[in-house]
Amino acid sequence: MIRRYLRTRDDDLPWLFISERLQPLSDRTVRVIVKNAGEAGGLGHVHPHMLRHACGYYLHNLGHNSRLIQDYLGHSNPSSTMIYTRTAAKQFEGLF
Repeated sequence: MIRRYLRTRDDDLPWLFISERLQPLSDRTVRVIVKNAGEAGGLGHVHPHMLRHACGYYLHNLGHNSRLIQDYLGHSNPSSTMIYTRTAAKQFEGLF
């Protein structure tokens, strides 16, 4: 999907997401985009860090081990990653 998106652009800029001024998106802009998308989707208050959490839960539900998730998310402390193994919904499917 990223490669397909990049093929639609006619610039050689090194940033994945760019502003109308052909500059990288600022942190504030990303927060506003994510917040507005969450509200439009009826999700309530959403912030960019929640995307990291969603990624962690998704990887765990796919069966990836905690060490891989820790490296992928850049956690220096394994206990930061363990939250995804505590409540990942898929591990409870078919329990009863």
